[in-house]
Amino acid sequence: MAHKLFSLVLMLALALPVVIFAFAGDESKASGPAEVMQKQIADAIKVYGEKKELYRKDVLGLFERKEKNARDKGDLKTVNQIKKQREIFSEDGKEPTLFLITDQKRFLELAKLDLIKAYEKTIKDCLKMKLDVEAEGFSKDLEEIKAGKVKAVVKKTKPIFLEAPFSAESAKTAQMELAKRLQKEAEEKIDLGKGVKLEMVLIPAGKFMMGSPASEVGRNENETQHEVTLTKPFYMGKYEVTQEQWEDVMGNNPSRVKGAKLPGTMVNWSDCQDFVKKLNAKTNGSYRLPTEAEWEYACRAGTSTAYSYGDSLTKNDANIDGSSIKAVGSYKSNAFGLYDMHGNVWEWCEDWFGGYPAGALVDPKGPATGGARVYRGGSFFGTDGARSSFRGSSRSNVTFRFGVTCGFRLVMTP
Repeated sequence: MAHKLFSLVLMLALALPVVIFAFAGDESKASGPAEVMQKQIADAIKVYGEKKELYRKDVLGLFERKEKNARDKGDLKTVNQIKKQREIFSEDGKEPTLFLITDQKRFLELAKLDLIKAYEKTIKDCLKMKLDVEAEGFSKDLEEIKAGKVKAVVKKTKPIFLEAPFSAESAKTAQMELAKRLQKEAEEKIDLGKGVKLEMVLIPAGKFMMGSPASEVGRNENETQHEVTLTKPFYMGKYEVTQEQWEDVMGNNPSRVKGAKLPGTMVNWSDCQDFVKKLNAKTNGSYRLPTEAEWEYACRAGTSTAYSYGDSLTKNDANIDGSSIKAVGSYKSNAFGLYDMHGNVWEWCEDWFGGYPAGALVDPKGPATGGARVYRGGSFFGTDGARSSFRGSSRSNVTFRFGVTCGFRLVMTP
């Protein structure tokens, strides 16, 4: 309703030039009343906008209080419902679903009264200037407002969407604009307790070419190149999940080579699912493993080369051709601000492994069934697997013999 009322005010303001034009037979006589009428509507729009912004802040504050109360009670279902309602409310062009909020009802009534007064004043001025047709039109609009039967075109906001190839600057700009629109941080830091934090980076929706061209050195047949569109933004782990994060959530550390800031290893796909389940219960979060498409899109970060740094990768770029894992973040990040997408440890994805379907895909999630799960990114052991398009796989419940080279990173719904 708030968006509809605001759209109606704008419609009224746009209608004023018609009134002014109709009266403009003698410009010297018309300019005074016309300017007064235009100022009346401009003032109404200003007041309405100020109240609308205050209202939005009040309602967002109420969402936060309701979510905190639900968290304190351990009511995960209500927490998720409130999150969804807040997301809908925060998006331009959509209406809030918490319609029985007292603050909202009070605001709507006040805004409606302001709007009615603006119409009544404008109609009165039209009649004074003998603009009977215009006065009649405004009167009909006013009747609809009072009856609550107003239908207005909702202003749509241009989506924030990246289409590869794109520059590091474009990626950063899109991340900041998306964070502002969602009223969230471009980089979220989630406190897991005991000084352990989980850092997540906001990744905008976008389109890219998944897989590799026939000319790419080291290419495999299962990397058929195809267009993929990801319609929804997501947060992705800034780093691979570390051993201190694993210990905080799971209470153990299966990694063979120990170190708080080293990536957690010796974990299979099923182990990662156990971690996700416990992490979500601990934080009331919406964490999961990335889809294979999300992983490659985030890894490429706008590039179309074999690696996000170009068509070659050296030991100065990533932990490859080495002897062991290294602390996360030891090398430079890609354009999205993600570290170690090449090398260090393999990273599990959500998908079953299988051939790519033919043609362009939208939000692909891989085959419905399979015998092995996908992992990506390569490790410190070797180089070829570190290509952006390289696909590895293993059975989900088996910690394979090179388990010391396999870990994972998370994604989260904004």
